[in-house]
Amino acid sequence: MVTRRYGGQTADDRVAERRARLLAAGLELMGTRGIAGTTVRGVTEASGVAARYFYESFPDIESLHLAVYDMVVEESARRSVTALAEAPDDDLARTRAVLAELVDLILADPRKGRILVLEATASPALGRRSLQESSRFAGMLASTASSGDPGLPTDDLPTDLRLVSQFLVGGVISTIGAVLLGDVEVEREHLIEVLVSLFEAVRAPASTRPRDDG
Repeated sequence: MVTRRYGGQTADDRVAERRARLLAAGLELMGTRGIAGTTVRGVTEASGVAARYFYESFPDIESLHLAVYDMVVEESARRSVTALAEAPDDDLARTRAVLAELVDLILADPRKGRILVLEATASPALGRRSLQESSRFAGMLASTASSGDPGLPTDDLPTDLRLVSQFLVGGVISTIGAVLLGDVEVEREHLIEVLVSLFEAVRAPASTRPRDDG
């Protein structure tokens, strides 16, 4: 079977290109106008993609919201994994590497920061997804702090360490969000050091307590 090409692109290429343009427009609108200002009409106008093509990639606008959120989260995960691979073989340095990447992602591109910090709770679907991601990130930090292995199953970690990590992730996001919104002015390095020191101070006793098996 011969695949027809138009302008050097296959049909699948064109679908992928339109989807990428819709996602880019969704990122821009969600990161500047918020969930409420990110509609099918707005996204198609901003992307230059005809409205009839929106539904070949997304069944509804909520699916686009989720896809944009996941795109930002996946970038965060990739950056964290790279930072961990390049960090010194030391628990504190590895924890700092992960937190530094999160700080840089949120503050370097305010659109992505707004999506992760503010818009993540603006709809039921994003709220559920945000809770899942918070748990994943907390598990990664707990595992990194405990053994240096971010892939260690969290069920094998002390219960107190898992609880502390969940607590701290919420605080970390809230704190970086306050800086993003301008409520607190602080230099990047100082912000990272404060976050790392708080994490270390609270998690250290928890990591030594025996696991509670009920």
